[in-house]
Amino acid sequence: MGLIVFDMGRRIETPVTPPRLRTRKATLASASSKVTAEHSEALLADSYGSFSGTSQQEHAPQSVAFARDIMSTPVRSLPLNETPEKAYETMLSHGIHHLPLVTDQGDLSAIISDRDLLKALAGLRTPARQVINLASRPVFCVQESTDIRQTARLLCDYHIGALPVLNEHQALTGIITKADLLQLISHYGPLELWA
Repeated sequence: MGLIVFDMGRRIETPVTPPRLRTRKATLASASSKVTAEHSEALLADSYGSFSGTSQQEHAPQSVAFARDIMSTPVRSLPLNETPEKAYETMLSHGIHHLPLVTDQGDLSAIISDRDLLKALAGLRTPARQVINLASRPVFCVQESTDIRQTARLLCDYHIGALPVLNEHQALTGIITKADLLQLISHYGPLELWA
């Protein structure tokens, strides 16, 4: 099991069921209305230019399998009693969109996004003196050894933007965002490496 849930520094043993997916799987079209792969590629090439002339080449598949392979480190975090203004300044100065909130002992308690902060700073939410009052809880996390496919599934199923990564001692060691997964796809070549 790759999902770990924390609420105010305490690990919740029972994972929360993800919300229903917003989209449904597409059904196969009838044989008469199918578009062949060659035909669709030709249509795209006509619309957007030829794909053969791209300047970047795909990398050879590399061994990328676990959350620890793509997580961003070091992790920027803030104490629970920090102000929303300080949290927003930290995000701006480091170019990040999510900040884990930790206790004095370093235990993960909550996570805050730039959207939550902007809503608060714009007056769309009740004013708060401490960032913990605006943060999301429980916090969905993964372990360093969680499979990348499972990590991607968790981000999609729970409609979240970031997953803190924990080591075997439940210490915060990294963070994975949807942008990290997109970067993996763009830098490491074909998706066969995930198989």
